[in-house]
Amino acid sequence: MKVIGITGGVGAGKSTVVSVIKKHFQTEYLHCDVIAHELMEPGQSAYLELLEVFGESIKNDDGTINRSRLYEAAFGANRVEELNACVHPKVRTAVEERIAALRAEDFQGFVLIEAALLIEAGYKDICDELWYVYAPEELRKERLKQNRGYTDEKVDSIMKRQASEELFFAQCDFVLYNDSAPKDCERHIMAQIIKHQNGR
Repeated sequence: MKVIGITGGVGAGKSTVVSVIKKHFQTEYLHCDVIAHELMEPGQSAYLELLEVFGESIKNDDGTINRSRLYEAAFGANRVEELNACVHPKVRTAVEERIAALRAEDFQGFVLIEAALLIEAGYKDICDELWYVYAPEELRKERLKQNRGYTDEKVDSIMKRQASEELFFAQCDFVLYNDSAPKDCERHIMAQIIKHQNGR
């Protein structure tokens, strides 16, 4: 079993890389955003704390948390650190528990962890390796505009908030270049992974 943290800038193609790995290797995929959303559900560990910190106004009529209102309350009032403090430690605990369960089951394969703040949240110490999915900035911008319909302004504002390429290159154990044409993408990704696995 190998625990791999997958990181990279927006539009680099992390989801594409994950789907290629899942297709070719036995894989358990832990997406921290998905886990965070699960932990915000009524009865889960982050739910009551978020209501306590941000108030009842973030609730829908059915008692669930309205994530748009929550993010507006956090990002609009410079309270992102409070949001992260409510959610991130609990996500980390859930990830660690899942890894422990897989070890207990003697799982043989890749455990992929994807998180927006993988390096900043200190996941390096629970991963065997960090993989940086890299694509040039211009290509990433093009993908975001074509695939997600983002404007230039939205792309620029997202990219400004992200960690620098220098940080990714310095912190990660393996750089996976995801800059080929779509028709060659899978072959290009697999060739790099196999070469890395073989230690070449």
